[in-house]
Amino acid sequence: MFIKLSRILYLVLIVFVASIFLPKYYWLKFEKNIRRPMVYYSPVINEFLVSRLVGNEMFYVDRYGKKYDRDQYEKLTPLLNYRQLISVGKLPDSLKGEPLNVDDIRINNIMGKVSPEQMDYKPIQLFPLLESKSGRVKLEMPDDYFRITNRFEFIDCQSNICNENKSNLFTAALTAQNFAFPAVMVAGNPTNKKAFDEGYFVLDSKNQLYHIKMVKGKPFCVNTNIPSSLDIAFMNISEMPLREFYGLIFTRQGEVYLISYDNYKLIKVPLENYDIRKQNFLMIGDQFYRTFSLVSATDVHTIVTDRNYKVVDRYQESWLGNNELMAGKVSTWLFPFTLRLNDSDSSFANFYFKFSGLQSIWLTLILVIVSYFILRHRKISVKKGWIDLIIVLLSGIFGFIAVLLVKNIDNTN
Repeated sequence: MFIKLSRILYLVLIVFVASIFLPKYYWLKFEKNIRRPMVYYSPVINEFLVSRLVGNEMFYVDRYGKKYDRDQYEKLTPLLNYRQLISVGKLPDSLKGEPLNVDDIRINNIMGKVSPEQMDYKPIQLFPLLESKSGRVKLEMPDDYFRITNRFEFIDCQSNICNENKSNLFTAALTAQNFAFPAVMVAGNPTNKKAFDEGYFVLDSKNQLYHIKMVKGKPFCVNTNIPSSLDIAFMNISEMPLREFYGLIFTRQGEVYLISYDNYKLIKVPLENYDIRKQNFLMIGDQFYRTFSLVSATDVHTIVTDRNYKVVDRYQESWLGNNELMAGKVSTWLFPFTLRLNDSDSSFANFYFKFSGLQSIWLTLILVIVSYFILRHRKISVKKGWIDLIIVLLSGIFGFIAVLLVKNIDNTN
């Protein structure tokens, strides 16, 4: 009985390993590198321009198929390519009736990207709290890091000892603002490679969002009064010279909000059908427009808004992904399921199971019949080999390989 059980476990182990590595090597051979188009908006012609890389050649088209070379594209997107245009003396003096100067262009140009894998990334819960009003030109990294558990704690980097005085000071400040310990989420930009510091946005255990930073050694703690009903999945906070908004809030329902400098007022980004687990979020801003794109493996949805976040134009494009190409269709016939150790939409190694659909049932039935004749050839009755047939029926080609490799069944009674 023990030998029989060991053999079954051996078969299952082979199925497990095969379901990971067979599809992996299949896609190493047949997967195509699909280059996703990038969508921009030209404030010169008020039209979308899409960059495409074919082979080693980059070209640009509008939605009507008109092609532009690189020089033409740069002239049509002067705010995005102002450095290049300045270097060749082709930056226009004005645009849309407004004069252009380098300082205004630089301050108003913003870019941001949030990918699905960032959503489940869990940073180490120790964060540097920079002095935001040091009087120095350059921000300096502190000698301690903080964490927010049942209180606000500062841990010295050298001695690993808690700074009680500083910890008590910040704990009291948060308690005075009715902060509910511990913190559920801490979001900020923990670097001194920035022009100024805005600290962190911290979600407490009652889903109240607080703004916390250090000003001249003293705690700055404000309840933003952003509705606790928001099901916040992720926050992207980044200090920008424009000082229009602190960052972005992403909810689990696929809503995106800007946290404005206007008393933390939320500005909703007018995106639709955003899947935070499957789509990349891209944002490009300039003096006149904001461009937001949702990009997945098979499509891109882009909207352009004015500076008041009213939709000006929309663009949508889709293409065939690897799963829709011939190699993808063949894989669903070959493999009833796949098991991967990583996923492009996650930053964690794990077991990612994917069922391929019912297409593989035909090959699976054929392999069950072949397995039956293999057992007959080995002079093994169905009574003894029925487990092998069940394994092949449930796992298709993976089980078939396991049955081929593990032959000794007649001695397992």
